[in-house]
Amino acid sequence: MSPLIASRSPRVRREYATIARAMERVERCGSRFDLTAHDPRDVELVRRRWASQLRDEHRSAFVFSALAGQMAEAGDPVDLAAVTMRMAQDELRHTLTCADVVHALGGEASLPVIDQLPKLALHAGESVRQRVLRNVLLTTCISEMHAIASFVASLDVTRDDYVRARTREVLADEVLHGELGFAYLEAAQPWLRESERERAAVARYLRFAFAWAERELAYQASRAEPTAGQMALGLVPNDVAHGLFASTMMGAVVPALEALGIAAEDAWKRRALA
Repeated sequence: MSPLIASRSPRVRREYATIARAMERVERCGSRFDLTAHDPRDVELVRRRWASQLRDEHRSAFVFSALAGQMAEAGDPVDLAAVTMRMAQDELRHTLTCADVVHALGGEASLPVIDQLPKLALHAGESVRQRVLRNVLLTTCISEMHAIASFVASLDVTRDDYVRARTREVLADEVLHGELGFAYLEAAQPWLRESERERAAVARYLRFAFAWAERELAYQASRAEPTAGQMALGLVPNDVAHGLFASTMMGAVVPALEALGIAAEDAWKRRALA
């Protein structure tokens, strides 16, 4: 049981276990991490990475909860909001997965204190449909697609069985998180297709969204090239990490948005925070 599951209610613990089992996309990890098989310095570095991932996953849960609320405000179908809420639950399960890994690697995991729940941009002056669409684009089509690429790159170099299994558990859910935005756009096709103004507004926003995500998510050269031991535990070579954001946007996100009638290639070329 995860070190962060501490409810005093056996009924709550049983209910959570039922939910978690029902939502698992891959077989639960059965291996154990062997601390003696790795350099302690490598383990410490990777442990810090998973602790950071824990904070990101925990925050994302409340981002998706807020997004589901915005979908309800826009009058979107219940199934869209339900899947988005499922994604919020995925992120809470990922929080516990990260805590398990931190614990297995010899650390102590704790939930980050959230003084204020994450707020989604309101995009003042835009229609409710446009507001939700913009937030879907940023949180799923851009941010979650980059997360998928990051986990895939990590899985490609990971050799430790335990770390591979835990990485796969998270990645299996992230695929849905990245796909949802494009499914949402397909559902929005009628009013997007019929309105040149709406399509232009989306493309205009994308210039900012690409630039903001690049600043927040793209690799910053802040560490030495990982050793073979560190890569075996999931750290990605610097040259791969450096090009990951741009290659994901240009190789996957931009073509998919272009196929939906959005001028994403031009937005990528003209991306700017202004």
